[in-house]
Amino acid sequence: MTEDKFLELVHEHQAQIYQHTLYLLRNREDAEDITQETFIKAWEHRSKLRLKTVRSWLLKCAQNLCFNLLKRRKFQEPLTEGDETELEMLLHRHTHRSTPLPDELVIKQELKVSVHDAINKLPPEMRSVVIMRELDGMSFKEIAEVLEQPEGTVKSTVFRARKRLRELLSPYWRNNE
Repeated sequence: MTEDKFLELVHEHQAQIYQHTLYLLRNREDAEDITQETFIKAWEHRSKLRLKTVRSWLLKCAQNLCFNLLKRRKFQEPLTEGDETELEMLLHRHTHRSTPLPDELVIKQELKVSVHDAINKLPPEMRSVVIMRELDGMSFKEIAEVLEQPEGTVKSTVFRARKRLRELLSPYWRNNE
């Protein structure tokens, strides 16, 4: 793979890899480091990479690096607040009005915090699958390729993760109905 082709690959996949690592690690600096380390490993293995499966390879590599970092720490710090545009992008929430009403802002912020808290309470493996399926919009087949698991296992993990998220968010929804 030529250097120019590799730079195209980085440009195409960098945002998704960063977003994925940010959600797994909940720390901007760590996510930047792991994203960079992922592409360093990709450069080292560029002769073996296939363009058809490079996205899966990058996600799997980033996920493994994140899990290794989390295992080394054995202590997960809370989600960093980050700037609002980054959180908006991660949650895929956009208002159609240029200036939301004050009560909408409060509800939106409460929702962000509740969703982040619920996702962060999931085990790392479930959290990763939720991010790939719900935020990255990946198919079960694509996730199965990244995780090197049967598609049925991925579907089961997504089902269990969604069930757990419903349980974690149920007090919030009941209080706001």
